[in-house]
Amino acid sequence: MKIVAIAPYPGLKELIESTVSEEGNIEVIVEVGDLQQGVEIAKRAEANGVDVIISRGGTAALIQKEVKIPVIEIEVSAFDLLRIFTLLKDNPDKKGIVGFENVIENAITICSLLDIDIAAFTVYKEEDVLPKLIELQKSNYHIIVGDAITVRHAESLGMNGFLLTSGRESVIKAFEEAKKVSNLFFPFMTEALIPKEIIEQSETAFVVIDHDGSIAYSNIDGKQMQNALRRSIMEDWFKQVMTNGAMTTVVEVNEEVWNLKATPLKFPKQTFVLLSLSLITNTQGKKLQGVRVNTAFHGTSLKSLSWFSAQNSFMKQMIEKAKVISLQEESVWILGEDGTGKEQMAYLMHLGSKRSPHPFLVVECDLLSEEDWDVLLSGGRNSRGVFGADENGTIYLKKIDQLSANVQNKLIDFLRQDRSSYRFIVSSIVDIEKRFEQDDFNHELYYQLCELKLIIPPLRERIEDLDGLTHLFINKFNYDYGKQLAGIRADAMQELKSQRWPGNVDQLKQVLKESVILAEGPFIEKEEIDQILKTNPFKESNGAGSSIDMTGTLKEIEMEIIKQVLSEEGMNHSKTAERLGINRSTLWRKLKGE
Repeated sequence: MKIVAIAPYPGLKELIESTVSEEGNIEVIVEVGDLQQGVEIAKRAEANGVDVIISRGGTAALIQKEVKIPVIEIEVSAFDLLRIFTLLKDNPDKKGIVGFENVIENAITICSLLDIDIAAFTVYKEEDVLPKLIELQKSNYHIIVGDAITVRHAESLGMNGFLLTSGRESVIKAFEEAKKVSNLFFPFMTEALIPKEIIEQSETAFVVIDHDGSIAYSNIDGKQMQNALRRSIMEDWFKQVMTNGAMTTVVEVNEEVWNLKATPLKFPKQTFVLLSLSLITNTQGKKLQGVRVNTAFHGTSLKSLSWFSAQNSFMKQMIEKAKVISLQEESVWILGEDGTGKEQMAYLMHLGSKRSPHPFLVVECDLLSEEDWDVLLSGGRNSRGVFGADENGTIYLKKIDQLSANVQNKLIDFLRQDRSSYRFIVSSIVDIEKRFEQDDFNHELYYQLCELKLIIPPLRERIEDLDGLTHLFINKFNYDYGKQLAGIRADAMQELKSQRWPGNVDQLKQVLKESVILAEGPFIEKEEIDQILKTNPFKESNGAGSSIDMTGTLKEIEMEIIKQVLSEEGMNHSKTAERLGINRSTLWRKLKGE
């Protein structure tokens, strides 16, 4: 029997694969695909002669309408509801669960029996989810429990989404049911008529989409991108092109940055949109390093907003200030230690601005060469440059204090010539004003990019936020790794609160990630936290345990010393340079091996 299991979220894929390994005489392929993406996977599976499809929730319901072979649904059981409610029961934020009727009925029963304060809201189709969440946001709901689409919409609105995961018992039950309906169906496949003018072999990736974002045709390079191009964003591109005409922008596909040109293809009976994607490279033909692109359609799933679960009064003040600033067009400078969430704050401001439908371009200033900067500013092989590909987006310059003097001059020249269309957000771990005395940073560049300023406090100064952050990260890693942890023991939580957290929220996230992966019971135990903290790379050094390998060359020993001091200073480049008695530019060159 051949089965394709379509998991709406990655953690379920891992759970299915571990469960299948215990089954015999079954050929199972597990893929990740939510809603329409899952439907496309199901159609291909049906065409390839698969006997049964297994999926979950709204994805399973959509697949049942589109294929003729049996579709078995992985249920959301009472145990699954109980696990998520146990995780949330002590959270003081206003909570709600949004889902279809069968799930909501079970949720109401469990909440009533256990006296858990979670409001339940029923939706009857996918289109009802977003309006319901907007309504709940206006009523000050901060936590939303639901399926993958509900969680994705909630996070796009800045709310914290808790995915309702399925446990092993539900997966086993679905496979038992699949064994009972193992009829063989003849495969079939429908093909769309594609204009012959599209060249199959081309260095440019071509993808043709129709009105609902489904793919009608793609050439060889385009086929390699199909799984990475979300149907929702392609549907939006279609609407934009039909409304405003051809458009150009910059996108990230398969962790590479591409120029996108979208143009209409009009035929007598139907209209398509042609997407032409070309990889952006520097003058040496190398792809850009340290440049990423987020959009409102996939960025929120990549960058958790849970850094900003705040009880700390100063952090609350900064969040409120960020919400006000997001409505403005002035450039913003975000100041804070490594790991405090400066990039997440910048993205949150982008989401709250009128620029949110357009790209959020992340430029990691410490990773780019001068050739890369030429591509960003003036184009290199690309005529308008990356910055000019879509002037309606937000440009985030991360670790701007790492720029060499030459690149600072290039950037200020760019701003002098063409500043009005762009919105810049920048960040640093040091207050640049302190470097003016050393003539180590361009004054004009600073004042161009620091029209408004935000400060994010280190985690050690907002310890009261640890409870909320911890439970939010446990939920995230339950989602990522198919676990069903219900929380953390009180003594383990107290151990977390006793730490200094030199790596800030990044370090907390790493510790909790390891804890969730390694946890054997329903709760994270203190012993597990203690073991992880002993080997955590951010652990503060008291000088006694440090050791440097003195057997290498002089240059290798020097690099060992630099790495040791960098680690002891919590990856803070300014403090490291000061302690070593060199300037930041020299430190930067040495780290690059120059």
